[in-house]
Amino acid sequence: MKRYLLLLLFFSVGVSTYAQSISFFELTNLTNLSQGEAHTYLTLGKVFKQQYIQEVDGQKIEHFRTVDPKQKEQTVVIGESNKLSNGTVLRTVVYTTRDPQHVVNMISDAKRNNLKMSFQGQDADNNIYMFENDFYHVAMYISTTENKGSVEIKQKEFVGY
Repeated sequence: MKRYLLLLLFFSVGVSTYAQSISFFELTNLTNLSQGEAHTYLTLGKVFKQQYIQEVDGQKIEHFRTVDPKQKEQTVVIGESNKLSNGTVLRTVVYTTRDPQHVVNMISDAKRNNLKMSFQGQDADNNIYMFENDFYHVAMYISTTENKGSVEIKQKEFVGY
């Protein structure tokens, strides 16, 4: 019996070592946080480390990368936003991974969270999946030429009250 428990423990540790570093739910939640709060959230768990900051059109764009060198590279980019005339800030979060299975998992999560698939197709380089609800526009790409994928989540202006 102890042998089976040890094997089960070993298997579960092995699986978690190479697990996805961030979930679809966490990515959507990052769009609801200020840039400072999103930065703290990403670095607090010591899973992501800030790689660099760039300024684009007056916006401070922060790039984060997974810390564990044994994991396939995963990055998160925060800071891109659009300020509306009423003062509301609509944020965008971009996630990239060197393991396309992570994007497949997020496609399942989007469907499970009742986001409506608005487009599924492909171009010369990617399989493309787009989802929407009242709050988000989500574009997911799985490369057909390289071993990578990405997810872009943009907040939408919510008009229905």
